Amino acid sequence: MAQLKTKRSCKLLCQTNSPSCKLSRSHLFQPLLSIILVSSIASSAVAETETGVLTITDANWTVTMDGEWMIKFVAPWCPACAQLKEQWERFSSLAAVMGVSVGEVDVTEQPGLSGRFLVTTLPTIFHVKEGSVRRYVSVREAEEFHTYVSNRRWEEVEPLPSWKSPNSPLMSCMAGLFRLSLWIRWTHGYLTGDLGMPVWGSYLSFAMATLVTGLLMGLVLVLVADCLCPSRQKRKERAGVCVSMAEKRQASEADEGEGSNKEEPETLRQRRGQAKRTS
Repeated sequence: MAQLKTKRSCKLLCQTNSPSCKLSRSHLFQPLLSIILVSSIASSAVAETETGVLTITDANWTVTMDGEWMIKFVAPWCPACAQLKEQWERFSSLAAVMGVSVGEVDVTEQPGLSGRFLVTTLPTIFHVKEGSVRRYVSVREAEEFHTYVSNRRWEEVEPLPSWKSPNSPLMSCMAGLFRLSLWIRWTHGYLTGDLGMPVWGSYLSFAMATLVTGLLMGLVLVLVADCLCPSRQKRKERAGVCVSMAEKRQASEADEGEGSNKEEPETLRQRRGQAKRTS
């Protein structure tokens, strides 16, 4: 009844061309827009919970070091990855019951993670348990994934050594190199595609940049090495400076000693004179 009254009042206001009709329409559309936004957000959240597969990126990969995870590395152009998608989604529904998180990494969008986990083939699957990473090398089916986790068959596999762990300094450097390679590829495409530069011009630009960067890094390394391990000539110069300073100190000490020796006889004469007077 209230909605009918509002509609009728709105019609009457529109017929009279009053400005309040526009305000009433805006008040009606604002709740409608909010409902549409909330429903769209809710539908996206439901889609994520239905599949149960979480997207792992460079920004949130550290969450995989806590708890138990099964992570797969895939690429859109990989046929084997496309065949694995259905089995992986089935396994995610089974893993939710066991309290195991299931993640997915797109190596084309996250090259740093492919370098951090040292992924060389696709698809690659890892089992992570409290930071201990193991590579899955069995049958790629949902039931096999479930058996691998439920029967703790991952204990039969040796974990990656500490220096190959994703959070190790070496793998962090490897992730940086992979990101750098993606940036170089993107820059090459931008120079040749958007700017219309010939391919040889792009290669020449990268060669010059590499040369300049190498020269600067070499100069810095030489300066650091010279400060930490000076050459023999500089050592001799420093030794000569130290010897000259030591000689100056000895000479000053000798001069002070001679001055004190000259002052001692004068004090003795004064004492003798005072003794004669008293006698």
